[in-house]
Amino acid sequence: MVDSFNPLMEINTSFCDYLVERTRSYQEHVVGGTLDYAFDADFAMRQKIGGISGWSRLYKAIVSNDIPGRFKRYFQSSDSASSMKYAKAYEAARKCSERLQISLPVILVRKAGDVPEIMSMAGEGIEPCIVMTSDIAESFTTDELCFLIGCECGRLQNRHSAFNYAFTYPGISRGDVSTADSNDSKSNVRELNYVLNKWIISGDITADRAGIICLDNPSDFAKIYASVREKGVPDSYGHTNKDIDIDAIVKRYETLHVTPVRDLNMDGCSADERRIIAAMEFIGCEILYIWRPDLSSAASHVGSKQSLEIRCDIIANSDSGHSA
Repeated sequence: MVDSFNPLMEINTSFCDYLVERTRSYQEHVVGGTLDYAFDADFAMRQKIGGISGWSRLYKAIVSNDIPGRFKRYFQSSDSASSMKYAKAYEAARKCSERLQISLPVILVRKAGDVPEIMSMAGEGIEPCIVMTSDIAESFTTDELCFLIGCECGRLQNRHSAFNYAFTYPGISRGDVSTADSNDSKSNVRELNYVLNKWIISGDITADRAGIICLDNPSDFAKIYASVREKGVPDSYGHTNKDIDIDAIVKRYETLHVTPVRDLNMDGCSADERRIIAAMEFIGCEILYIWRPDLSSAASHVGSKQSLEIRCDIIANSDSGHSA
C-alpha cells in the first residue's frame, strides 16, 4: 500500500499564527509615540496641526468618508498587483513591508495618464493601500519601485494619509505658504494651509527615510531619487524636476556632512537639494542599521539620532525647536 500525501495538511490554519502575522509589530521601534526613524519635526508639525481649530472635524470627514470613497473608486477601476500580475511591483511591496515590519498593503495599479503617479491611503473600514500608475509598475526598476513604494509604506506607517488628503479641500493649496491675517474671517483655514505646507517638508523627510530602509543598497539613494524625478514622478508639491544635477548635490553633501552644526549654511539650496541632503544624512545614522542589521556599517562613522535631527532641522529649515 502506497502512503498518500495530502499537501493541504502543510497549510498552517492556526488563527493565532494568522493574527500574529497580520499584526506584526514594530513597537520596539516606537519612541515617545513616534517611530524611531521618523523625522521629529514631522510628528511635531502634525501635533501642531491637531491643535488648529476645525482640524478634528476635517480629519474625521477625511478618514471616515473621503478616503474610503476614493479607495472604492480606485478599487473599481484598477488592477490588483499580485505574484501573477505586476509581479515586480508586488515583490517590491512585499520586500518593503518586510523591512518596515508592516502587513503588506493592497497594491492597486491604474491606467497610466500624462504623469506617473504613486500615492497611499488609509482610512476607516479599508485596508491600507498604495495606488500607482501602470507605467511605474511596468517600466521602473526594482530599486526605483522599492524606493517609491517604501516611501508610501512609510507614509502609511506614520499616518500621513489624512494630512495629504487635506490638500483637496478649498482654501488649502500645495505650495501656498502665505501666513494668516488674524483679522481674516478665514484665518483658521489659512493657518491650517500654512502649517500643512510647512509639514510637507518634514513628512517627505520621514518618507524618504522609510524608502532608504527599503533599498537593497541605501547608498544608492541619491541616484535613485534623481532617476525617478527624471522619469517624471512629481514631488509632494506636484512639481517635476527632470534636470537634477545629482553629482553636484552629492559633492555639496560630502562637504556639508563633515561641517560642524554651528557652521552649516544652506543658503542658495533648492528644495530638491535640501531634501536629498537631509535624506543622505540618514544613511550615516545608527537608526538605519538597527532596522537593517543585514547592512554593514563603519561603526566609528555612524551618528546618533539626536545629531541627525539637529542637522536635518537646519538643512530642511523645519523650525522644530532642536538646538545644538
